[in-house]
Amino acid sequence: MKKNLAALELSYIVKELDALIDAKLDKIYHPDKKMLLLQFHITGQGKKILRISVPDYIYLTDYKEKSPEKPSGFCMVLRKNLEQSRLRSVKQLGSERIIELLFEKKEKYKLFIELFSPGNIVLCKEDNIIISALETKKWKNRTIRGGIAYTFPKREINFFDLRKAELKELLKSTEKDSLVTCLAIDLGLGGVYAEEVCLLAKINKKINPKKINEDNLNSLLKAIKSLCNQKTSPQAVYDKKELVDIVPFELEFYKDFEKKDFKGYNEALDDYFTKQVKEEKIDEYKSRHKKEFEKLNRIIDEQKKQIERMQASIKANNEKAEAIYSNYKLVDEILREIKKAREKYSWKEIKEKLKGHKTIKDINEKEGKIIIKI
Repeated sequence: MKKNLAALELSYIVKELDALIDAKLDKIYHPDKKMLLLQFHITGQGKKILRISVPDYIYLTDYKEKSPEKPSGFCMVLRKNLEQSRLRSVKQLGSERIIELLFEKKEKYKLFIELFSPGNIVLCKEDNIIISALETKKWKNRTIRGGIAYTFPKREINFFDLRKAELKELLKSTEKDSLVTCLAIDLGLGGVYAEEVCLLAKINKKINPKKINEDNLNSLLKAIKSLCNQKTSPQAVYDKKELVDIVPFELEFYKDFEKKDFKGYNEALDDYFTKQVKEEKIDEYKSRHKKEFEKLNRIIDEQKKQIERMQASIKANNEKAEAIYSNYKLVDEILREIKKAREKYSWKEIKEKLKGHKTIKDINEKEGKIIIKI
């Protein structure tokens, strides 16, 4: 199951996002904490939504889930500055997992999408001074907050513009003990594409990078450049009907896997991630209503028990009433005799006289009760 996008994959997404250039940004929604929906109007095509979920993905879709009635503070800032503006450019910053969207209204604004962990979305003025950010952050060498310049952690090498000398120095200076790990982490290709480079170059991926000779170096450089200039032919990759990846072009690494072809990379991502979003919303809906259902069941159960208690009480009282009614003369006689006795004796004396009485068991003068057995 695909969870996030590699820097190489982002470059193919950016190429397809050129379709949004000069489109008008109509609406901005913030349905979840780390999800942003930018609704564009493209002349001659109509509405298109750019779904951004940091640090996982960015792609075009037609689907828009319901958003909270009260927008977040960050969403309000974005609406104030960006709604009704035009998107002028979309670019990836070097070989980083960062996309810059340039908008123009009366002034120009930049929206930086950080798709590396933990992910962030940062709104800046044209000169890169931060206006607002999805999350304010502070690290040892980097701070994200309003009023200061936006900076990002840069790699020393951009693999889209890689030179032989740079690659040679990287392999020589790396602390990684295998070629594939060095390419994945130090160069920033990610695991799958580092594996692919080793396959294309026909080099053992486990070899120590420091042992790469000149011929292998040339093969690696050629494989990396080939990887960065592939023609788009998107595929969803399956292993026993289980989705394992969505790639912008066919990979040797997945040659023995089942595949499903798509016209565009955005379309492939939309097919998977939007389905995932819908399923999450359905699960959330079911979970929420399950709790409500369980709460109602508890109320109904308690009401049933209360009804049973009331019915038992009614039955007991009815039995008492019937007993009194069937012994009405006896009860009436006892009450008259007690009344007469009260004219001559105190309660204490009456109680004394009634000790051991077969019918009258007790008298509670404070509550005005006479307990009899009938």
